[in-house]
Amino acid sequence: MHPTDVDPGVTLAGRYRVAELLAETPGDGGVAQTWRAVDEVLSRSVVLHVLAADDPRADQLLDASRKAATASDVRFLRVLDALRDDGVAYVVREWVAGRSLGTVLADGPLPPHQAGLLVREVAEAMARAHDQGLTHERLDPDSIVVTDSGSLKIVGLATQAALTSNGGGGGGEDEPGRLDSLGLGRLLYAGLTARWPTGPRSGLSAAPRAADGSLLSPRQCRAGVPRPLDEITERILVEHPRSGSPLQTAREIATALTEVVGVTPIEGLLPPAGASGADALGGAMEPRRSRYADEPTQVGGRPVDLDPGVPNGAVAMEGGESTGALPADRGGPAGYGGPAGYGGRRDDDAHTAYRPSGAYAPIRQHHGYAPAPRPVNPRWRRLAGVFVGIVLLAGTGLLGWQLMSQAFGPSDPGPTSTPGSTPSDAKSPANVKIQVVAAKDFDPPPGGNGEEHPEEISNAYDGDPGTSWTTMSYFDDPLTTYKPGVGIWFDLGKAQDLTSVRLTLVPGGTDLQLLAAPKDASGPPATVDGWDPVASTKGADRQVTLKPKNEVSTRYVLVWMTRLPPDGGEYRGGIAEIVVRR
Repeated sequence: MHPTDVDPGVTLAGRYRVAELLAETPGDGGVAQTWRAVDEVLSRSVVLHVLAADDPRADQLLDASRKAATASDVRFLRVLDALRDDGVAYVVREWVAGRSLGTVLADGPLPPHQAGLLVREVAEAMARAHDQGLTHERLDPDSIVVTDSGSLKIVGLATQAALTSNGGGGGGEDEPGRLDSLGLGRLLYAGLTARWPTGPRSGLSAAPRAADGSLLSPRQCRAGVPRPLDEITERILVEHPRSGSPLQTAREIATALTEVVGVTPIEGLLPPAGASGADALGGAMEPRRSRYADEPTQVGGRPVDLDPGVPNGAVAMEGGESTGALPADRGGPAGYGGPAGYGGRRDDDAHTAYRPSGAYAPIRQHHGYAPAPRPVNPRWRRLAGVFVGIVLLAGTGLLGWQLMSQAFGPSDPGPTSTPGSTPSDAKSPANVKIQVVAAKDFDPPPGGNGEEHPEEISNAYDGDPGTSWTTMSYFDDPLTTYKPGVGIWFDLGKAQDLTSVRLTLVPGGTDLQLLAAPKDASGPPATVDGWDPVASTKGADRQVTLKPKNEVSTRYVLVWMTRLPPDGGEYRGGIAEIVVRR
């Protein structure tokens, strides 16, 4: 069977019923087709990449697919199957509902902070893939999908390069990691400008260039791009950047972006259905003046200059568009960059695999860009000064009265102490909050790989219920399909009596246990068996308080989740805040 013989209604491997052609990718050995299909065993949509069994890309594609299936980060679309059958080779991938980044950028650039957050997540996922020896080599706007729920998915890990250029790396076999780094820089450039640095791609127009052919920076082709993000883009794409050292790995890029935009999860990235342009992006396309102008921004506790001014030599902006170097056509030629079926455009630019289902959530404005303080009316300053003076005068009188009462009133011997006693011998007051001094994700074997969103751990005890640590997403219920559980251990600084632990959780119903390390433990136990269970609950929703039945004294407390709440078609839990009391 040749791929061209695969038609809607054909069933492959006795379970995958072909439904709809999404794209065709030509090669020396023929055409590779991408289809939407239905897995009739599990009654769910999937994506099929189909090509002739004798196509030169077949072996590379199947090999790349098996490697990609080992990726542990849930931000990569999963490979479900890869085999030869009836004269064709095909790969089965999961299907998600959403839109490609290319489709999102067709309405204009993202707000700078959102662009930085999005690329930070992609860089973090790629860094983890590189740790596993996996690369992408074809990162572009069509390889990034923002789902209807606002999460991010990366398409084509290892496989997209196998489907294009006959599986070649495009830049030499010795530099696939560098190709991914360049792809991250280009994605950041596209998010900030809605242009593609190397030419028309994924429906985006080519980025403008200076008279000498050099690429204009994001700040030069769009007003309002913060300087730190502009510099990071240059440090990725330019061999000898003007400021800072080159960023050559995905890990370095993720770290640099985290310092600027933080680690807030990507949520609500897609604009409401039917919105476009500046309205869809919260006014982010307003020309000439950025909404960040004159606003102080705190990054890592220190002010950072996000001067939105356009540097000398920039292209003049008129009505949100440029004059001179920027091409007038915003949309650029239609086409798809890599296998469609993941938001890629067909030649008619009217069909995408990810269709929106309902309205999208509005863009969440990140608290990192703080609004500028409003000027205070001088009259209110005077009134405030009078009020403060009255309060101070009253406080002084009250203090004097108390001192005289103590001096001339009956004496109070106060509490007595026995020789040799110290204040530490006194019994600690009850119901006192214990300060958490450190914490770490706990994902031990069997089943665990030792890492469960460690970059979010501080959100679980930062005093802000609006931030949270979340587990990875799991595709089956219960969690024990993969592992006994997952959680966080918290360090209380020293062994202390424990009376209660109050948790604010990701809602939906979580089964969990409260475990304590032995009182004399020198560190947190490495396995679950080393912890002592002291309380448990099932189906905990938003808030729950756990109280040990017996007296517990410990330095380390483990919140251990054994069943996670549903999150769309997946399962994911989390801790927004913990309060420990003695």
